[in-house]
Amino acid sequence: MKLLFHTIVLEPARWTPQRISCRLIDLLGPIAASGFNQLEIYELHLNDDPVEIRDSLARHQLQPLVLSSYINLNPTVTSDAELSAQIEVLVERIQFFGFKSLRIFPGSQMSPTDSAGIHQFTDRLRSLAQRLPQIQLLLETHDHSLADDPRLLVRIVEDLALPNVGVLYQPTIFTAESALEQWALQKHLIRHIHLQNRNSDQSFATVQDGVIPWKLLLANLPEGVNATLEFVPVSICSIEQFNLDATLAQARSEMEYIRQIACVE
Repeated sequence: MKLLFHTIVLEPARWTPQRISCRLIDLLGPIAASGFNQLEIYELHLNDDPVEIRDSLARHQLQPLVLSSYINLNPTVTSDAELSAQIEVLVERIQFFGFKSLRIFPGSQMSPTDSAGIHQFTDRLRSLAQRLPQIQLLLETHDHSLADDPRLLVRIVEDLALPNVGVLYQPTIFTAESALEQWALQKHLIRHIHLQNRNSDQSFATVQDGVIPWKLLLANLPEGVNATLEFVPVSICSIEQFNLDATLAQARSEMEYIRQIACVE
């Protein structure tokens, strides 16, 4: 298993209207110095000079493997023309940086009971997959999307039967029972994992200490599946409280724990 570092870990503005508070090129050196070399990149971190970012990635010997995109295939949010234009921008970005995989939400803000919407979403997903045949499309099992129904998401992926469409597993509901049930349903379709954990009150926890039994899950990881360290508790704070050094130190600690419980390259 390759263990990736998600640049969103270092973005305290991610859930604010501001969305970003720092330039990616200012983070790449500290990320590399902390021992991470393969990245999943928060798409908004790329809203800067692309040549400068690409050169900095190369200088620090960092590989951008997964693009964590916010393109929305929900037909009530984007028209076909708008989506087509967004896809072309996305394709250009993927090719420019050399990403191997694309993370997307499976119908953000869509209801699993919306039959007509599901049909349109599936058609859009098929078109995107065919437009990017060499890129692995990873449907993140995020709440407030079609992933709220784990069986529905399995059905969509199985019906598409495309080699470059799979599931990016994270618990949709953060309880051990729900996470294990979801894992059992989706394991055969999992192509990537987002590592994060929660306490019983849903506050963020370390991978080791939260309610999700990652040690058990990673012991049963399908062959060829990689994982991304997505959040660390110390970074869940305001922009003013954010401490880069403390966040990277906790990320290193998380990395060491994951190395202990899983086979990490």
